[in-house]
This record gives sequence, structure tokens and C-alpha cells, in this order.
Amino acid sequence: MTGIFLAAVLYSGVQAHAAAPPVVPVVPLLIGDTLDEQGKPRPMPAVKRKVLDAVAQELGVTFEPRTYPWARAERYALDGVGLVFGLPKTADRLRALHYSDTASHNSLWLVTRSDATFPFSRLEDLRGKTVGTVRGYSYGEDFDKARGTLFRTDEDISSRGTRLTRLMLKRVDVVLLFQPDGLTAKDLEDDLRTFMAPRLPAIGTAANAGFSVLPKPLTTDSGQFFAIARSKDDGIIDRINAALARIRKREEDARRQRPPN
Repeated sequence: MTGIFLAAVLYSGVQAHAAAPPVVPVVPLLIGDTLDEQGKPRPMPAVKRKVLDAVAQELGVTFEPRTYPWARAERYALDGVGLVFGLPKTADRLRALHYSDTASHNSLWLVTRSDATFPFSRLEDLRGKTVGTVRGYSYGEDFDKARGTLFRTDEDISSRGTRLTRLMLKRVDVVLLFQPDGLTAKDLEDDLRTFMAPRLPAIGTAANAGFSVLPKPLTTDSGQFFAIARSKDDGIIDRINAALARIRKREEDARRQRPPN
């Protein structure tokens, strides 16, 4: 009898163990921080969270975002600390890091005061301007080469509110802002008007103009990628690429199945 009872207990224990949910691997993910005017972290933008959640679900993992100023996130990535997301490609980085296919797309818009717009179609049109940028972030090799020669940059924390306040105070002539593809200059102007409305009273009399988004972005279809040090890539980038391909296929299938308007 005792043997039968012991066997039953062992069997039930095996069943309980077998029924336990699988452990989901946690993958640290280096990301540049997004801050408010006090330098405190802001929630991750919904568009970025959607991309990361979709890829994590395909991979069967949970991403654990670890946010740092961009210069530090880049250094950690180059040192092989872990996977990084959102670090733009440059020739030096491509030699050190293995990049994924494009995970999402952004456009880089130029924002001015509404009373100080100017024609823009190429980098040369920024000659003599002061451009508000995020400290430690690269906006592409052509832009980086022109820093300090064609125009000067005013680097600040990754706080949209802080940089737009400096624009309103005329400390800079133009601010660079990324927005997901599909949003127009008018969409961004509307977003900025809503975002800055509660901040304008504190700016005072300098807040005597609105915000204008120049019609032509500095760059369009600016990709966002995952990357990892080449010496640390155990196949994760190939798995991410396969996941991105499956996500794109589902999205394309869903678009084809939608009834026409």
C-alpha cells in the first residue's frame, strides 16, 4: 500500500512539474534613454515598444531594456556587453557590430520656431545654423562630418521638452526629431502643439511663436536595427532577421486581406 501511495505521489509530482509553464529566457537589451526636462526617464514610446514586443514574441524571449545615454550604450555594445537597439549604422560600427535587417522606419524632421522658418532641401541649407541634437547620438555620417564646420550643434539630454524649450528661447535655430514613418509634418506639428502646451507658460514672453516642421525631412526611411558585437553573435541576429521576416509577412497578408475603402 505504501508503495502504491509513494508511486502516486511521485507521479503527481512529475505531472505537476510537466504542467509548469516554460521559463521564458530574458535577454538584456541596450537602448538609449529618453528623458523628461528633469532628466528622469520617460516611458518607452508605444511604437518602439510594439516593435520590441513583436520580435520578442517571435523569438520566445523577454527583452529587458537597459537604458543609458547613447554614448554609453554604444560603448557597452562595442565592448560586447549585449544586444543593442536603435544605434544608427556608421562605417566604424559596421566593422565592429553585426546589424540586423531593418526592424522599423523613422523620418528625421527639422523643427523651427514658426517665425524663423527657412528653406531646406539639403545639408548645405543648415550653413551657419545652430542645430539642437541629442548628446552622443549620431545622425548619419554626412551630418556628423558637417558638425562644427557647416553648422554647429547644441547637444543636450534626450529630452524633447528641453530641446524644444531651447528652440523657443532662441538658443538654437532648429531641432532634429525622429518620428515613425507615415506621419506627416502636419501630424508632428499637431503633436508638438499638444505636447508643449503645458510647458509654454513657464517659458514666458519668449513663447510668442508656434512650432513649424519644415516640409522636407533631413532623412527619410531611417532604419532602426538590432546589433551585437561580432565576437558575441551566437546566431541571435539571424534569428532576429527570421523573426522580422515572419512579422513582415503577417503584416503584408493582413493588408492584402483588408477590404478596399
